[in-house]
Amino acid sequence: MRKRILQDNGSGDDAILPVFISPSELRYYEEDIKTHKQVLTIYNPYGYTLKYKVLCTAPRKYHVIESEGLIKSHCRLDVVIRHKEPVLSHAEPGQVIAFLGTTGRCKNVDKFQIQLFEHGSSNVKGYKQIISQILPGSPRVPTPEVPLQQMGQPDAGTARATQSLLPQVDPASSESGQTSTGNVDPLVLLLVVVCGVALLLPTWQVDTSTLPPYLHLTIHQKLVVSYILGLVTMVLLRF
Repeated sequence: MRKRILQDNGSGDDAILPVFISPSELRYYEEDIKTHKQVLTIYNPYGYTLKYKVLCTAPRKYHVIESEGLIKSHCRLDVVIRHKEPVLSHAEPGQVIAFLGTTGRCKNVDKFQIQLFEHGSSNVKGYKQIISQILPGSPRVPTPEVPLQQMGQPDAGTARATQSLLPQVDPASSESGQTSTGNVDPLVLLLVVVCGVALLLPTWQVDTSTLPPYLHLTIHQKLVVSYILGLVTMVLLRF
């Protein structure tokens, strides 16, 4: 790998050829060894082959695999950049470090520059700069959402309490979206009482009673009353 020291020649905004790279920043976490190797992707959306070079302000800190090469038309190339010693360090008292035209007191930030050339030419057609920094700890891992099918089932007591608070839906009226209020028509209750009293009346020519003859019912009449009472009972059970 050829080591090159980057000269601060601007941010690349005035370059003739726009440079497309991802990510826009390299982050190395001190306690997470998985982040000590980052992948930088360089895109070539143009209709001809490009040559690229990767430069750095601190080449001794990094190991860049394929720091120079060619990218075919409408292709991309992944460049692996490994940090050799991602350890946080602090500037000495009174020491000032200039970075990207600003003044700071942090020694954990470096700068990379990706330069693009036309194949066979030494003139820079475009360049772009990205920063590389060392961060303490490890990256935060977002909490994954729990799928609905993996959520715990409520206990039986909670289920019964919840069910008692919810309105009961009448199956006959579920298609219309109406819920049953649980109120029974007084006429239905009256019909039940009448049928019950009728069944208690004496049977004609079977039972002996002091009641008037018109209060005696025949067997066929009681069968009809029993049938009506059964229908009314089925209606009541649906409530």
